[in-house]
Amino acid sequence: MYWYRLGLLFALLEIPVVITEQGSLLYKKEGDFVIGALLALREFNVSARVCGPILDLGAVRRAEAVAFAVDQINNDESILQNVTLGYEIYDTCYDSSVALRRSLDFTKRFRDGSDNVIGIVGTSLSATASVTSLLMSNFNMTMISHFATSDDLSNSDRYPFFMRIIAPDSYQVNAIIDILLHYGWEYVAFIYTENIYGRGAYDVFVNKIKQTNICVPYSRGMRSTEPQSVYTDTLDDLQELRSQSHLSVVVLFAELENIHHFMQTVYSRNATRQFIWIGSDSFGIPCLNSIKGIEEAALGALTMIPKAGINEKFEHHFQKAQNESESDNPWMQEYRKDVTENDDCPAFDSLLADAVGVFARGMDALLRMECPNQNISECKQKILGENRVLLQRLLLSVSYSSLSNGKIFFLNRGDSLGRYDIRHLVKTEPGQYRFVTVGNWTADDRLLMEPSVGWDIEDDHVLSSRYSYDKVPKSLCADPCGFGQRRITLEDQPCCWRCEQCDDDRRVINETCADSCINETAGFYRWPREDRQECVDLEKQVRSSRPESIIIIFLGFVGMVITLIATAMYYTKREERLIKASSRELSYIIAIGVFCTYLGSAFYMTEPSKGTCTIRRILPHVATSLIYVSIGTITVRLYRIFKAGKKSLKRPKFIHPKSQIMITVSLSAVPVIWGIVWLCLQPPTIHIEVNSDESNRFLLVLCSTSIIHRIGQLVWDIAVVFVCCYFAFRARNLPANYNQSRFIAFSVFSTLVVYIAFAPALVMSDSLMQDLYSALGLLIQATVVICLVIIVRLYAVMYTNFIPTETSENSRSANPGSSQTNRDDSGKPISSISKSLEIIDKTM
Repeated sequence: MYWYRLGLLFALLEIPVVITEQGSLLYKKEGDFVIGALLALREFNVSARVCGPILDLGAVRRAEAVAFAVDQINNDESILQNVTLGYEIYDTCYDSSVALRRSLDFTKRFRDGSDNVIGIVGTSLSATASVTSLLMSNFNMTMISHFATSDDLSNSDRYPFFMRIIAPDSYQVNAIIDILLHYGWEYVAFIYTENIYGRGAYDVFVNKIKQTNICVPYSRGMRSTEPQSVYTDTLDDLQELRSQSHLSVVVLFAELENIHHFMQTVYSRNATRQFIWIGSDSFGIPCLNSIKGIEEAALGALTMIPKAGINEKFEHHFQKAQNESESDNPWMQEYRKDVTENDDCPAFDSLLADAVGVFARGMDALLRMECPNQNISECKQKILGENRVLLQRLLLSVSYSSLSNGKIFFLNRGDSLGRYDIRHLVKTEPGQYRFVTVGNWTADDRLLMEPSVGWDIEDDHVLSSRYSYDKVPKSLCADPCGFGQRRITLEDQPCCWRCEQCDDDRRVINETCADSCINETAGFYRWPREDRQECVDLEKQVRSSRPESIIIIFLGFVGMVITLIATAMYYTKREERLIKASSRELSYIIAIGVFCTYLGSAFYMTEPSKGTCTIRRILPHVATSLIYVSIGTITVRLYRIFKAGKKSLKRPKFIHPKSQIMITVSLSAVPVIWGIVWLCLQPPTIHIEVNSDESNRFLLVLCSTSIIHRIGQLVWDIAVVFVCCYFAFRARNLPANYNQSRFIAFSVFSTLVVYIAFAPALVMSDSLMQDLYSALGLLIQATVVICLVIIVRLYAVMYTNFIPTETSENSRSANPGSSQTNRDDSGKPISSISKSLEIIDKTM
């Protein structure tokens, strides 16, 4: 395994790399023990495969920070007494091949027998740290990185001698997720570099968001050397997704080169201010260097940078070194800059100083353990070669307080806890941009953001926030569900949803419809309060106590009294010719029907029970049949008699009172039979409902009714009324003095209007209003009949001298020459009206 792994690493060296004179610079100081450093100081020209110019002043500071930290250790008498530390600092140019070649300079010491390198500080990138750590682990040499953050490097089996003074990306991913949750961004894209740094972070991100509402509808990995078409296609995909949803947040967990090319594409395509970029530390650490000249493309971006304090002693030292004409630092001579220039880009040099401090304290512990009484010069020749594994264990146990960054310690796998500053790219004035700190994140206290952040994004993606901010851009698949609605995830698009209104009786918890507040089986009836979070008790309202119920019951009682009085008077006048001519027996049945109709209206307004529900099903419809079957029978009888009187004195069949009563009773039995059938199929029950008035909810006890039963009864009632209307229309030309036919016609036509007016409302309204409409219809129906059929006859008998005679108009039809003239035994002509009246008299 040793030679196999080593072979793979050296195979990487076959990649052609031209290291210029500047790229081979070495910053060195001799000592009893040496701390190596592999730092990324220069840009790497991918196309030419050469190290380019130095990045910035921060690169120079990082190299000088290692040298200064070693000098501070040498001047500290409390540590490594009688031992002098040295350093060797190389530039990796942000490239794995260069980093490997520089690592070989340290491995040569093993072959030369001068093994005095304690360990390596670096490298800056996860990709370079991965390959160099694999190489150094073959020689049991520990590496402590100040900026390699990939979670893969936490695998102690694969990288047993790797440690880092910075936290792994899993903490950075946690910080990004906390930012997304803080602002309610649930629909985000993820762009990453397809290497150990970006791919590892993406896998951690996808795994961690499973416990949240965040989803990733689009993700794409990029290699370091992608053609321009890849960046263009990626931007096109994001813009298309944005047009189909409310996507506005894109996470960029990519290396510097990918970020620069992608932002360049955004800028050239004029796609600025369309997205909010959430950048990892590789975006935030170089500050404006990765987007120099194209800052507008990244305006409003939030980036993460590790917390790194300032060492005042080093600041004073570096200011002095910049002003000196000569410096041992070769990169200082190459890159001299006015120190008064505003450069808000942190160099993170204090992290390198802390890594040097860890090596010094680990080595001090090893010397005290292995060489307690020996001369250091004699002991140091053999101590490292035999005790590198022990040294690594001692390094893991180091814990001390840093002047710049507080307590320094390591977790079991050589990682450190995460601490980040959240920085925001803003425009200070036209053409001027800078990063400002707007929050921080720690593994203990999590996310703390400033109360307000300005957003540079188009208005169509802004909505009022539920937080303390004025406006926060939304990044969602669809608009949030409204009040009282639940979210239903789409099967083909798990990141998206549609909204559906929850039933009024259900609570709404976390955009889901909870159980109903009404449970008829358990016997409790409650209702959601205004916020739809909890169920509250409702008051049960008694139907008979409602104002409209009291009025209808009173009117029904008055109607029943009037009906009884009218019937009694009708009975006393039963021998009057008009009363006898109007079919007394059927008139009594009509009166019974009217009385039952008034009574039925009152039952609709009383408290429901099984008994009252049974009466409601049968009584009103039987009463209607009694009324209108009787009226129809009377109308048909009169029509047949007068029609027959035009031809002869022969009496038509089935006009005798007994026959008329049998017909009426038989037809009136239809609703009785229908009601009994439905009573057997669906016994009367009561149920409780909540009224539909949102401002005043209460419980109503109602009769359970079948819509089929109700429609069946209504069809029968309307059919009977239509038959009455038809024959009333045919009998409209009866003798002028025989006006009861006209009142009958007006009565049935009025009833038909009532049915037409009330039927739609009866079917479409709620149960409470159905009962009210039914009661009102019965009252109107009964009142029309009692007035136009019963009372009008009493009025005619009591206040007019009713004698059915032939009018002059009707007498003309009885002239001797008419074809309708009949003669009696003496040869005198007999009119058709006289014949009809004679038939009526004979059937009284």
